[in-house]
Amino acid sequence: MRGRWCAPAPTHLHAREPLRDLLAAHLPVRTFAELTVPFQCVAASIERAAEHWFTDGDLIEAVLASCAVPGLLPPVELDGEHYLDGGLVHSIPVGRAVALGADTIYVLHVGRIDRPLRPPARPWEVALVAFEIARRHRFAADLAALPSGVTLHVLPSGNAGPAAAGDLRNLRYRDFSAVPGRIDRAYVAAGDYLDRSGGPEGGA
Repeated sequence: MRGRWCAPAPTHLHAREPLRDLLAAHLPVRTFAELTVPFQCVAASIERAAEHWFTDGDLIEAVLASCAVPGLLPPVELDGEHYLDGGLVHSIPVGRAVALGADTIYVLHVGRIDRPLRPPARPWEVALVAFEIARRHRFAADLAALPSGVTLHVLPSGNAGPAAAGDLRNLRYRDFSAVPGRIDRAYVAAGDYLDRSGGPEGGA
């Protein structure tokens, strides 16, 4: 799998190099084959307008492709094909887990699917709500198609109340001040859920 950097352009705000350096510094291995726990990630192919699953080869290039958020980071070119963030095509890939033979699935989501949406009230809110509707619809369709004998658990995030359409904190991707608190709330909420449900090894 051959990767090539895209030069900074008006289509994105940030270069990819800092993220690549971060992955190189913290990932203990460089290929899928070296991982102890099986891992796959998805990206959106621009040319095919379809999902693409990375299962082997270079791990860093695959992760970069999977998290190339449109507008923030440039598409990743691999073997002549360009990829964007996998959340565009499969934000919560329950169907993939089922296809691979899973009979018990735990969803640890990073969005707000456990909170109802509110109608948009401002122009910029329309795009945010539209994206949420699209990704939640895919998740709902996967749930509706869940085969008998497959159990799915959606771990709670620890957030309460409806998701406000105009909450611009979701767009402040450089501000990490609220992250520790969110991690702590999610850890406690997920742990309580696993304790009640008798999850993996009896809890968190």
